[in-house]
Amino acid sequence: MLGGGLAVALIAAYLWRRQPEEATCSPPISYGRDECPVCKMVIDYEPSSAAMFVEEFGRRRWYFFDDLGCAAVWYKVVKSRGGRVLAVCARDRVDGRWIDLRNAVVLITDEFTSMNTGFLAARPENVDRYRRGDVRWGPRPGRLVKTTTGACLLERFKYGETWSVPPGWDEGC
Repeated sequence: MLGGGLAVALIAAYLWRRQPEEATCSPPISYGRDECPVCKMVIDYEPSSAAMFVEEFGRRRWYFFDDLGCAAVWYKVVKSRGGRVLAVCARDRVDGRWIDLRNAVVLITDEFTSMNTGFLAARPENVDRYRRGDVRWGPRPGRLVKTTTGACLLERFKYGETWSVPPGWDEGC
């Protein structure tokens, strides 16, 4: 009987290691219940929410964020601890679908977001739709100030004093 248990454990370990390197962007977030690990706020505002699937300390898990700024801060925390970021997901502000933030355009807007960063995500083909106000999901869109890449946000953004957005954080992107 001991041999059967060992065989099951070995097969389970093999199958776990064969999981894909990247997770799909369909995070199991519970709005109104999950808490952001950065600002400790409960995530309840969908347009600025994000999620990250990571592998660290020998296990894989999802983290959830109420603002793209918090996701960018946590991205650097995971990297500094030697972890791997397998997926970074955000809601497309135009249609509400989950998208890969690393391949998205970050909209820098005057729109409300949970941490007042104004950061929102969109697929590249949806940027002009946002600019025109052709948004089919969430509240009325704000003014688009400028855009940057998801990679720039993840690599360079960090909050300033009192959770502010430091001027020029995206210079050189």
